[in-house]
Order: sequence, then structure tokens, then C-alpha cells
Amino acid sequence: MLFKDFIRICMRIGSTSSITEKKNIVATYLKELERSEWKPFILFLVGKPIPDSIEGGLGVGYSTIMKALKNPIKPLFPSNPLTLNDVFNELIKIAYIRGKDSSKRKFEALASLMGRMSREERIWLSKIILGELRIGLVDGHLLGALSNVLGLSLEDIRRAYLLRGDLGDVVDVALKGVEALRNIPPRLFSPIRPMLATPASSIAEAYNMIGGGEAAVEVKYDGARVQIHIKNGRVKIFSRRLTDVTYSLPDVVEIVRNGVSVDEAILEGEVVAYERGSGKPLPFQTLMKRFKRIYNIEEAMELIPLKIHLFEIIYLNGKLLIDTPYSDRYDLLVERVSEEFLANRIVTSNIREAESFYKRALDYGHEGVMVKRLNSPYILGVRGKHWIKVKSKETLDLVIVGAEWGHGRRSSWLSDYYLAVYDPNSGEYLVVGKTFKGLTDEEFQYMTKRLLELKVKDEGFRIWVKPEIVVEVDFNEIQKSPKYKSGLALRLARITRIREDKSPEEAATLEELYQLYERQFEKKGKVI
Repeated sequence: MLFKDFIRICMRIGSTSSITEKKNIVATYLKELERSEWKPFILFLVGKPIPDSIEGGLGVGYSTIMKALKNPIKPLFPSNPLTLNDVFNELIKIAYIRGKDSSKRKFEALASLMGRMSREERIWLSKIILGELRIGLVDGHLLGALSNVLGLSLEDIRRAYLLRGDLGDVVDVALKGVEALRNIPPRLFSPIRPMLATPASSIAEAYNMIGGGEAAVEVKYDGARVQIHIKNGRVKIFSRRLTDVTYSLPDVVEIVRNGVSVDEAILEGEVVAYERGSGKPLPFQTLMKRFKRIYNIEEAMELIPLKIHLFEIIYLNGKLLIDTPYSDRYDLLVERVSEEFLANRIVTSNIREAESFYKRALDYGHEGVMVKRLNSPYILGVRGKHWIKVKSKETLDLVIVGAEWGHGRRSSWLSDYYLAVYDPNSGEYLVVGKTFKGLTDEEFQYMTKRLLELKVKDEGFRIWVKPEIVVEVDFNEIQKSPKYKSGLALRLARITRIREDKSPEEAATLEELYQLYERQFEKKGKVI
């Protein structure tokens, strides 16, 4: 397939609002393509220029892309039109340009690739690289199309995707057939998508959501969730964004080596920073300084001591445990982990006892509790009614999709942020309000630098950015709003902290926001 023909397909997909029709178009063209073209076709359709498994990504920013777009390097002699595979292979070569003068060499390679394209092709390539294709397709739609064309179970394909976390990898495995798909193991030292929790406003509501009865009530620490991979003494630690943070946490690595007795395993836990002497938990933002630290690690270890609280085991000695009930998984965890490194929890059916445990967790400076069904499987990457989180104050995790330059003292900072929820049906991030409140001067400076790195459109006083940065937001109430496509707006929104540990896909969804909107009227009147 020629790249210019791929553009026509994108236009056709983008012209319909029907998800079913979009998936049918994808399935139709998959049937016509060579199998070697499936991977670039599928990745490009969701704005992924290269597989997620390539560490460091493509490594080119907005300014480099715009420079190459405006200044393509034309070939000395006419060349043949570029195919889909031509473009894909050149992008992979760019991703692997490393070392001295890599920025310059990446620009030259990208400008040379664009020099072989028409202006329309260059513009569409820029959209793919920036993740701004905006044709209404998300990973889940492509998994559905794969299922349709190959005659494979969508559940099997989705499970493989969540285990590997790479759409391109799933294409490779799915093409090998049903046995390869169903028997796909996790890849040690390659992170998998974590199970997510659903919020509740009280312990009683949490118990009601899981169907009542006996449940585990576990401290929800105000820390950073980590996934720990172990094999024969080798340890790697990943953040919940699936980023390798091992280098920044040598003390946690040492704790795992000394406190966990396994040959091969994937564990989960919460890393928490504690004040030396008092033992009180330190603020989340203090902990994040350790996660981002790549220099003077020993000094940081002295200033910000860490502890690990393990609560889950997903894989053990060659066996994947995600279908094993939670209570059995926890028994396996207890057998192999020193008690001091386990998350504090109780098992009870008594709501008053659970409420008392919750209150003690808050008194100790923790965030709240998790209420977990004892027969719960580990459902990769999904929120459901198996794990319920209860916090002292309801907040939302939202994604920054744009920002405006400030005024007066803040004129050199991007300090007024557009906040968005995630709509998994369309793959869009829909704005639900703006705020300039909550951050320190130091955080405004940091955010300005990060947002400029993520810029995909510049309007002078305002920029739009790739949805990457997640922030926790406090608010007064949720209101109906004709101003925003989401239909809702937050009143008196205020950023409480930057969630470096969370991925944009973990943000609050549009459906969850509507549920919170309706929940307000349990205690308030409603004008119809």
C-alpha cells in the first residue's frame, strides 16, 4: 500500500461518526493488505509512528517536526512513491538514532523522509508522529477489527494486548493463530497494564458496590504504585505509567532482594516516602522528586527514605495468576514476602470495623483504603467493582490538553490549564474546565517546560498539547455546560498535585464524570 493511499483511508474513516463503520472500513482494508503491512497500518491509524516497545520512543519533538515539515531535504534524483512499509521502516531507523548529535541526525533523517513526500503526505506524517490523527479510532477499535478479520476471540486479543501493552506486538502474535494468542505469557522486565480501582464516597458504598459480605480492607498509601519484576536476583521496577524507575530506587531494589523469596515473579506495591525520625508519610510531590532523580541518588536516599508496601502478586515461577482469586494470590504473596513489607490490611464483613480501620489510616496520614473482593480476578487495565477506593475527599484525575500564557508576574509561564476527561469510545480527551490555581511558582516553571515539549499546536496566547500530563483536581461541584463538548464543567477547579505516576488512559472518564454529576443530587435538589 502506498502512503498516499493510506491517507485516503484515514480521510474516509474520519468522515464517519459511526464506530461500527470505522471498524468495518479498517477490517475491509486489512483483508486486502499484505500481512507484512498490518503492523504499520494499525499503528499509524491510532497515531503511533513506531511500536510502544521501542524504549525512548521516536525522540523528536514539535519544533523538530515543524522544522522538517517546512524544510524537507529533497533527494538528488526522483524517487518512487513511498509505501506504508517504507515510511514505517524509516521511522524505526530514526527511533534508533542515539548518542552524539542524535538530535541533529534525527532531524536530517526526518527531513530526508519528508523530502520524498508531497506536502499532503508530510502533513499527515506530522499528525501521526504527534499522535494527533483525530480520526476517531483508539486501540480498542483496532483490536476489534483484528478479531473480526482473523476470526479470533476479542477477549483473547484484548488479554494479549494488556499483557504485552504493545499494539504492534499483538498484531505479530495474533497472526500466528489462536494457540499463540491464548498462551502468550507476560514478558518479564516488560511491564503490563495494572488493574484499576473504582472510587466510592464511603465504606458503606464500597461494600455495596462489591456485593457485600467479607472483603479485604487495605490501606491506600499516599505513594506511587509500582510493578516489580524479579528473575534470579535481577530486579526491575516500573511506575504505573510503565516507565522504568529502577535506577532512581536502589534502596527499594535492595529491600526486594532481601525481603522477597522468589525465583521469578511480578509483584505490585506502593512506594511511600517517610519522614526520618517521626515515621510520618511525606507529601506525594516529595516522593516524586525521588522518582525523577537520576543524579546524586545516594544524597536523595538520605533526604527522602522510602518504604515498599506490597499488595499483589501477578506472576510466579512461570505461572500467570490473573485468573486466580485475590485471596489465593494474597496467600502466595504472604508466603514469599517478609511481613514488614506487606501493605497493612484486615479482612472483615463488619462495616463498622472497616470504617474504624479507614479512620485509623487517615489518622496516620494515609490517603484512605481499598476495599477488595476476596474472589476477585486481576483484570488488566480495567476499572470494575472488584477493587473500590475510598478517600477522605473526592478528587478527579484529569489530563491537561492545552494551556494559556499567564499575565503580570506569570507572563513567562503557561499557567492557565485546560482540563479534560477521557472518552474511551472516541479516544478523545474532552475539556471540562480551566484552572490557574493550585501550583507553586516552581511547579509553574516545570509545567511550562513540559507543556512546550508536548506542544502540537501554537495559537500565540494559547497552545494545545499532546495529552500526557495528569493532574489531581479538587472542585466545588459539577455543572451542565453548553460551552464544552463534554457537556459538563467543573466549578472552582484547583490542581492539588501533579500525578507524574499516572498515564492519561487512567484519567477520569466522561461516563464517570456524569455518574459523579448525578450523585450530587442524592443530597441536593435538581431542576429538570
